[in-house]
Amino acid sequence: NYFNPEGDRYMYMLEGLSTDWLPVDAKSHEIVFNSLNPGHYKLRVKAANRDGVWSNNEGILEITIQPPFWKTNTAFTFYAFLLIVVLIAARKLLQRREQLKFSLEHERQEMQRLHDLDMMKVKFFTNVSHEFRTPLTLILTPIDRLIKKATDPHQMIQFQLIQRNGKRLMNLVNQLLDFKKLEVHDIKLNPSKGDIISFTKDTVLSFSDLSDKKNISLVFHTPIEHLETLFDQDKLEKILFNLLSNAFKFTLEKGVVSVTLNIINENYDRLIQIEVRDTGIGIPQDKLEKIFEPFFQSDLPRSIVNVGSGIGLSITKEFVKIHGGRIKVDSEVGKGSCFSVILPLLDASEESIQDNTLAQPIEDSDSDQMNALFDETVDKHSGKTKKKSLLLIEDNDDFRFYLKDNLKFLYTIHQARNGVEGWNQILLVEPDLIVSDIMMPELNGIELCTKIKSDERISHIPVILLTARSSEEQRLEGFKAGADDYITKPFNFEVLEARINNLLKQREKSQRTFRKTLEVKSSELQITPLDVKFIENAVKCVEKNVSSPDFSVEDLGMELGISRAYVFKKILALTGKTPLEFIRTIRLQHAAQLLEKSQLSVREVAYKVGFNNPKYFTRYFKEQFHVLPSDYASSKKKEE
Repeated sequence: NYFNPEGDRYMYMLEGLSTDWLPVDAKSHEIVFNSLNPGHYKLRVKAANRDGVWSNNEGILEITIQPPFWKTNTAFTFYAFLLIVVLIAARKLLQRREQLKFSLEHERQEMQRLHDLDMMKVKFFTNVSHEFRTPLTLILTPIDRLIKKATDPHQMIQFQLIQRNGKRLMNLVNQLLDFKKLEVHDIKLNPSKGDIISFTKDTVLSFSDLSDKKNISLVFHTPIEHLETLFDQDKLEKILFNLLSNAFKFTLEKGVVSVTLNIINENYDRLIQIEVRDTGIGIPQDKLEKIFEPFFQSDLPRSIVNVGSGIGLSITKEFVKIHGGRIKVDSEVGKGSCFSVILPLLDASEESIQDNTLAQPIEDSDSDQMNALFDETVDKHSGKTKKKSLLLIEDNDDFRFYLKDNLKFLYTIHQARNGVEGWNQILLVEPDLIVSDIMMPELNGIELCTKIKSDERISHIPVILLTARSSEEQRLEGFKAGADDYITKPFNFEVLEARINNLLKQREKSQRTFRKTLEVKSSELQITPLDVKFIENAVKCVEKNVSSPDFSVEDLGMELGISRAYVFKKILALTGKTPLEFIRTIRLQHAAQLLEKSQLSVREVAYKVGFNNPKYFTRYFKEQFHVLPSDYASSKKKEE
C-alpha cells in the first residue's frame, strides 16, 4: 500500500546465515548485518499491509561478501608454497648440520687416529732406542779405553772417528728418548758455567769427518775468542747436532755449511745468536711453518734420501724454548736455508761465581745449600741489567707502543694484548710491576687485578689500572679489586712515571720491613694482607722443621703448596732474601733464644737448630749477630 506505507510490515530471512524469518524494524525499515563472514548469501524479504495480509511475492537480493586478501585462494596458494619452501629449507639445514656433525666427528676421529699413530711411533722408537743404548754403551766404553792407551797416531785417529760417530748415534737415540720426555713435560734446564765459544766450536768440528766424506766445506766463524756464560751443555749440543745434521743431509756435494756465533743487543738485553747456514736444496715457503712439527717430512728430490725420523727440529725448538730463547728460519728453494737460534746471555763472571762459592761452602754438601747456590746464581743473572721489569697489558697497539717507547729506557718491558695473554705473561716472567688497561677483551682489567691479588704466588706485584672511566664508583671498583693505583686517561706521562717509581720504592720499603720483622722475632708476625700471611705461613713451616737438617727449599715449597721456583721468587720479592737465607735466619734466631735461655753448649745448639757442622753455625751466627755464639750466651747471662 503506497498510500499509507507506514502501516506496512516486513519480514526477512538471510539464507546462509539463518533459517528463520525475522521482523524488520517498523520505524526505520532497515536491516543491518555486522561482520558477515566471506561467502554467498540470499536476502529474502516479504511484506504485509496494515490489515496483516502478507504478499505472496518475495523480494530476493543476491549478496556476495569478498574475503580479505590474506584469505583469498591466491593467498592460500602462496601459504602452501611458502610452507613447502620452509620445509625444504629446514630439511636442507638439518642435512647440513648432520653433514657438519659427521665431518667434525670424522675429523676428530682422524686426529685421534693420527695422535694414536704418533704415540705408537714414539713408543716404538722409545723401545728401540732403549734397546740401542746397551750395545752403543758397549761400543763407546771400550773405545774410550783404547783411546787412552793408543800410542799410534794413525790408530788414535781411527779410534776417535769411531768414538765421534758412536756418540753421534747415541745422540740420535737420546733424541728419541728426549722426544718422549717432552711429551710428558719431563725435561728441565740444567745450566752450568762454560765457554760457549769453545763448546760450539768443538761441536761444529765434530762434523769434520762428515764434511770430508760428503765433500762439503764446513766453516765456523765468531768475532769473540772466549765467552764464559751459563748454558745447558747437553741441550745446546743437541740443538747444534740437529741443525748441523739437517744442513749436511740436504746440502749437495761441494756445498758449504757455516756456523756463525755473535752477541747481539735487543731491547737493551745482550743475546747470543747462533746461525747455521747451508747452500742446500732449501725449503718451500708454504712448508716453513710446518718444519717444527713432530714427524713432518717434506718432499725431497730423488737424489736425496731422507733417513730422519722427523722429530729433530721439533726437539730443537723445544730445547731453545727451555733456554728462554727462540728459533727462526729463512730459506729459499735452490739456494739454501739459515736457522737462527737466539738465546739469553747469562753472565758468569769469575767474581760472581767466587762470591757464590764463598757464600755456600763446598764442604757443606747438603742439597739445600747446593740448591741455594744455583738460586743465587740465577738471581744474579736474571738481574743482569739493574732495570726493573714492567708488564704492559693494553689491547690498543698504538697506546701500548707509546707506553713501551717511553718506558723502555728505565725498565725492561714485557707486553700483552689482552687480559688472558697478560695473565700468562705474569706467571711466566713475574714482573716487578703491572700496568693494565681496564676495558679489554676476554678478561678485563678489574677481573685480572682480582685474580692477581687473590693468587698467593703473585699477590705482591703492584698493579696500576689505566682507564677512560673517571667516575668515583668506577675508581672505587678498581681499588676494591686490589689495584695499587688508578690512573684515568688522558694522563700526564710524568705522573704515570712518578707513580710507577713510587710503587717500586714502596715495594723495596716493604722488603726492608719484612727483614726487620724477621730480625726481631720470626713468630711475632701478625696476619694482615695476603703477602704477610704468606710470610707467616713460611715462618711457621720453618719453625716446625727447625731441628731437621734435611729441611730444604723444596720441602718449604711442598709445605706451602707451591713450586720451588715460586717460593724463591716470592720470598725474594717480599723479603729481599733467598729462601735459603730466609730459613737460615729463622734457624739462627732460634739458636739465639736457646743460647740465651738454655744450658746447652754451642755444639748442641747448632745440632738443635738443624746445622750439620758447628763450624758453619758459628760462622753464620757471627755474620748475623756480629758476635760469636759463646760470647753471645755469656753476655746474655751477665745481663740476667
